[in-house]
Amino acid sequence: MTIDTRPPTRIGVAIVEHRGRYLVGVRQPTQTLAGKAEFPGGKCLPEEFPADCAVRECREETSLEVIAREMIYAIEHQYSHDVVAIEFWLCELSAESSSEPLSPFAWKSRELLSTLDFPAANDPVIALLLKMESA
Repeated sequence: MTIDTRPPTRIGVAIVEHRGRYLVGVRQPTQTLAGKAEFPGGKCLPEEFPADCAVRECREETSLEVIAREMIYAIEHQYSHDVVAIEFWLCELSAESSSEPLSPFAWKSRELLSTLDFPAANDPVIALLLKMESA
């Protein structure tokens, strides 16, 4: 058996809260972890900070412009397909942004978050969000 010595894949995730609801999508059939709920985000480019990645990925996936305000959680997680180092960034819509995201993203209530099927690395973040006061 060989040991994987590659560094973890760096991921930036945007936790976008707006009027007490959170921006959530569903992973497409062609994606890893297909069918799972997800916040906008993805792999960081070389030399890209995770906060910048979260903002970029949110724009690309949802067409919404957001501002990263605070890193609320970081985790390194071993999936069967990869080891990931994820930073979750609490974001808000920019003043110029629409509030209507591209499908499959939609606004979900805080209470609904615990009923959605997120990947395992999201569990501590969901628990944290359920305890937080609305911004």
